Amino acid sequence: MSNVRTFLIEPFDIMLHATEEGVQSLQARFSTWLRTLREPARFVCWQMPATLNDKISSLSRKAQEVDDAQRLSLLMEYRRHFESLNDSAEYQRALCGMAVWSDQNPRALAGGMASAFESPVAEGAWPSLFEGRYEIRETPFWHLAPAGRPGGRPYWSILTSYEFAPATWNFFRPLPPLLRLNFPLALSVDISKTYDRNAAIDALEGIIQAYQVHLAGASGEDSRSVQRIADCRKALQEINNGDALHMVQLTIAVAADDLNTLKERVQTVVNETRAWFSLRQEVGELLARSVGFFTAKRTKDINVPTTTWPVTSRELAVMLSPLGYRKLSATDGILRGEAVGASYPVFHNSWRDKRATHEVWVGVSGFGKNVRAELLSDAGIC
Repeated sequence: MSNVRTFLIEPFDIMLHATEEGVQSLQARFSTWLRTLREPARFVCWQMPATLNDKISSLSRKAQEVDDAQRLSLLMEYRRHFESLNDSAEYQRALCGMAVWSDQNPRALAGGMASAFESPVAEGAWPSLFEGRYEIRETPFWHLAPAGRPGGRPYWSILTSYEFAPATWNFFRPLPPLLRLNFPLALSVDISKTYDRNAAIDALEGIIQAYQVHLAGASGEDSRSVQRIADCRKALQEINNGDALHMVQLTIAVAADDLNTLKERVQTVVNETRAWFSLRQEVGELLARSVGFFTAKRTKDINVPTTTWPVTSRELAVMLSPLGYRKLSATDGILRGEAVGASYPVFHNSWRDKRATHEVWVGVSGFGKNVRAELLSDAGIC
């Protein structure tokens, strides 16, 4: 039995690739890596509350240490600006991880993922979905509630996919809109099995034959069965072009500070994804077991009813789209602006390793390159 290796992946900004050629290149790289899978794997994205408190505290400490009046004035002005941003927004921090059951060298696995995703990848332990002890409660609906002293801990509900149409997906829908809902949640893409080429062809041909037998005995039109046959034939074509066939299941964990809000958020997630895949809300013991999809626990050990769906590597690649939505990242460095397509500040520390810094600024003449560079220099001095 292969050992599990867990990795943490730094999300990138997909808007840097927001052209037809850019997203095609992303899909090709992702699917090329997915074709190499021989054992189970699991991709998880956590969206957790975040604040600018660390940045504000750092500025306060610096203000207490400086003697120069002008520098002190700038530091206090920066602090007031960040306090204003902090009070007017509800930021989230995104973290992505990949678990791979493999006997390969972890550094080689990380290097392969870093090359495919073009983002830093490092072996590391995954964060827990929640802290402390939780218990299952049935009323007013099935959910996980903090046991003992709540201490501000949220309530959780878990949703599991049971049918979807991955052929209609892309890097911008349906998963990225879930991340833009801007409340705490976690998403798991469980790849429980990857077929070898011959087994994949046999499996798809068996599905086609079963639907054809069904249609032969049907008295009326069955458009869903006709579409399933078309999807299977398309998948066969992609497998003959080099793709692998994977069995996939999605699990979404949603959090809220009160049950009314939790119910609203669960319904929002269900409605947002309805056109792409169906979700069931886990109940009873299955609710507790489903937490395992956000850990490095084998699918068979989680032991929930199998509702996997076959997808090819190109289809599975777009399910990794949360990698392109980084949200609020580290606050070390200087505020450079606001992320494109999102509402969170972007920081970058040009002097983090104390070496000489070289940057290239590109822009139309008269749009403020020199002024912006001078302001950044002042901020760097502070």
